[in-house]
Amino acid sequence: MRSGEQLTRLLRLVPYLSSRPGVQVSAVAEAFGVPPRQIIRDLEVLQFCGLPGGYIDDLFDVDIEAVRDEGRIDFRNAEVLNRPLRLRPAEAASLLAALRLVVDVAGESDAAATALRKLEAAVGSEDDRVSVAVTPTDPGRRAALSTAIAERRVVTLTYRRPGTPDGSVAEVEPARLRLVDGYSYLDAWSRPRGAWRSYRLDRIQAVQLSDERFEPRGEPPTGWFDDVPERLSLTVRDDARWIAEYFPTTSVVETGDGLCVTFPVASRDWAIGLILRLGVSVVDVSDADLHAEAKSRAREALAHYPHDVE
Repeated sequence: MRSGEQLTRLLRLVPYLSSRPGVQVSAVAEAFGVPPRQIIRDLEVLQFCGLPGGYIDDLFDVDIEAVRDEGRIDFRNAEVLNRPLRLRPAEAASLLAALRLVVDVAGESDAAATALRKLEAAVGSEDDRVSVAVTPTDPGRRAALSTAIAERRVVTLTYRRPGTPDGSVAEVEPARLRLVDGYSYLDAWSRPRGAWRSYRLDRIQAVQLSDERFEPRGEPPTGWFDDVPERLSLTVRDDARWIAEYFPTTSVVETGDGLCVTFPVASRDWAIGLILRLGVSVVDVSDADLHAEAKSRAREALAHYPHDVE
């Protein structure tokens, strides 16, 4: 028996035994899911526990002989510690955050909403510092997608692409819903592209379920940017080696010129910004178009400064 498990059980035994004078060892063992001999061992420890000081009146009063001979537990002198365990502030905060996340993501869960209200009432104003940021999504669309995933039904999505005024349409085979950094995503097989794609739920404008069923295509990618087809390789000097640990990479290779790092590129603007940020530390860029665009933006920025500024 590990000491951590025993300590947790001892803390629960004190209020339990204090409220049940004369309880049988067998009943306590059944309630705590351990053999009767383990309860006896716990009582042998508890008889030497209590308040600081170590005097007779400071310790719990346990009739060990009655426990061993008759199987009856008389536990006394524990009034100061006989209250049920309470959640610590960190524990209450973690539980509140988890429940709020469940309610925000799956608002139809009455059980989670009820548990959250009870916990908030118990914690009171102490929970004001706890907040969970989740981008809201349409419950009807989420429910429709959940149905489509469970029934393996093909779905037509109308969704908004960043930076474009018009919506796009795609026929997909939905596989799962997930939450990443406060955003809900649908992972689905895109029939037009013939590959796995992720769609942010707050950008989905309409969901149309069809009667067509599909056969599962296995599990969608689980790693970051696994579904991003574009790659960029940068060869950098030693002072920029940190990028291999700071960003998701698909390859890191030592070369004669420095370190060659390959990234998945979900945004070309991000890639251009990284090249500009690294500046003269970049030795080589695998994508000539990105390299040219980074140079062009650098020239545009320098044009705003006087020519005599070095």
